[in-house]
Amino acid sequence: MADLTGHSFGRYHLLEKLGEGGMAIVYKAYDTRLEVDVAVKVIQTDNFPQNAVERALKRFEREAKSLARLTHPNIVKVTDYGEYEGKPYLVMPYLPGGTLKTRLGKPMVWAEAVTLLLPIAEALEFAHSQGMIHRDVKPANILITQSGRPMLSDFGIAKILDLDKNFDLTGTNAAIGTPEYMAPEQASAKNVDHRADIYALGIVLYEMVTGRKPFMADTPMAVLIKHATEPLPRPKKFMPTLPDRAEKILIKALAKIPADRYQSMAEFSSALQQSVEKTKIIRPSKPARTEPLVIEDKTERVVFTNVIETPAHVTNQNVKVGQGNWRKWLPLGALVIVLCLALATGNRLLGSGTRETDQPEGTATETAASTSTSTPTKTLTPTITFSPTLGIGTTLMSETDGMTLLFVPAGEFTMGSDTSDQSDEKPEHQVNLDAFWIDQTEVTNVMYFRCVGARVCAPPRSSESYSRPNYYGISEFDNYPVIYVDWNQAKDYCEWAGRRLPTEAEWEKAARGIDGPTYPWGENIDSTFANYNGNVGDTTAVGSYASGQSPYGLYDMAGNVWEWVSSLYKPYPYSATDGREDLSSTDARVLRGGSWYFYVIFVRSAVRYRNTPGITVNYVGFRCARSLD
Repeated sequence: MADLTGHSFGRYHLLEKLGEGGMAIVYKAYDTRLEVDVAVKVIQTDNFPQNAVERALKRFEREAKSLARLTHPNIVKVTDYGEYEGKPYLVMPYLPGGTLKTRLGKPMVWAEAVTLLLPIAEALEFAHSQGMIHRDVKPANILITQSGRPMLSDFGIAKILDLDKNFDLTGTNAAIGTPEYMAPEQASAKNVDHRADIYALGIVLYEMVTGRKPFMADTPMAVLIKHATEPLPRPKKFMPTLPDRAEKILIKALAKIPADRYQSMAEFSSALQQSVEKTKIIRPSKPARTEPLVIEDKTERVVFTNVIETPAHVTNQNVKVGQGNWRKWLPLGALVIVLCLALATGNRLLGSGTRETDQPEGTATETAASTSTSTPTKTLTPTITFSPTLGIGTTLMSETDGMTLLFVPAGEFTMGSDTSDQSDEKPEHQVNLDAFWIDQTEVTNVMYFRCVGARVCAPPRSSESYSRPNYYGISEFDNYPVIYVDWNQAKDYCEWAGRRLPTEAEWEKAARGIDGPTYPWGENIDSTFANYNGNVGDTTAVGSYASGQSPYGLYDMAGNVWEWVSSLYKPYPYSATDGREDLSSTDARVLRGGSWYFYVIFVRSAVRYRNTPGITVNYVGFRCARSLD
């Protein structure tokens, strides 16, 4: 098909070609009516017999209407359709994040690959329940949004162009699917059902975790014959560290005979989910915390103990500082009183000619009264005043793990983003938070090692990182973020350290401040601000990017590792009272901040990502928070 760039399909002006496949060409276009960018997929019909084209065009309108009714968070929705000079086309939202195909080429960690594909499996499960089969699941049809959400496209294209069984697959690649991802029954022109999508998704997963497709050949027909006749190359041959359970899942999903595969996408999804959920660890009860915390404010350094008593409030601009703080000053106050009285008594005694060592037993006041009768005794009543200045820059240091916490003042901030293409970031809304403390950096390997040594925390699931066979427990990487910890392990650590996981709202305020910039530091980004997009290729030491600090002085709120928060993944607006802070739930939790591996679009401060609490991967860590009380 000739390049149609510059043509106008009614209200859609084609700007540039985005990609081309066997069945369609995709253009970026401008919708002159709504004044937004869209994607226009023009169906290729040039290589088909005339009678086949006529059948396809007759079917097109009916199928396009069915596609428009297919609504799922992980399916690219068809918003319009039409025909231009005999060429049918579909209109969809423009998603500039690229496709899964661009991220392939080297093996991924199993849990990482499964986490990315599970939403696609859910989308296919939904479509199958609506009686629709994709029939062309492949990496090029899995788009990635700016927030990192995978989206399945090209639903129904294969069905629109479904030709008769005698059509020569060797003459064109525009039949019903892409040979490298087609199930054997598609190649042999047998009846195709939803299990062909299970096979195709299994091929995609195989390629993600091994770095290669299982069947390759010089011609499309040769590839199809291999799918139908050759045994599956063992995944562990190319990825020896692949878990046994993972290999067995691939073998079942890629069975030649449909009856030997998973019989539903729900069954396949369940197997994938269970393969990445960590076996529950029985953790010992947590010992009573006795170590003090230290608050440091520019010129003052005072020990905070953990006495829980009736509070006497210390305030700064009407912001509550803590409970039980008055008792913390009793030892200091008593010392000051004793010193003052001793000094006053000593002066009086020296003035009367009595040496300090000759004082009789009793209190200093009693001695002064008995030895000085010429002048009245003046009782000294010292006044002790404490008014720490809590504000941006005030720090709190934990003597349990050595973490420095930063103060975030109380007040409103704007949460979410209306400019994002992701509905889960909308609507922007105002959230009012109490003041709190939050860790300046992500929790490091050496910090977590102390919790493990205290027999409170379970060790990370793996001691390696993406490029380092030895990572956790190695002194060289002590100051790097701990990884391969699930949500429960993160929660246990924070409780051991006398803190807690931050809520999603607290995390976003700490990252963006009240002005709500795109990134913690502002609107522009490059590799001097954060570790993202694989520009380093693995984690970096915490606090390595001074220019990337948030308005409150926090490091790595963008990039390095995604961070667990306490909140359940729920729609906005955020409300702490709607059940999303239920710590007993096993539903998906929110991750924030992007990571070293993810593209620039994933490190925006408003981006939300979700994962099940039991998953551990090499790009997820955490930081803790602490209430003022």
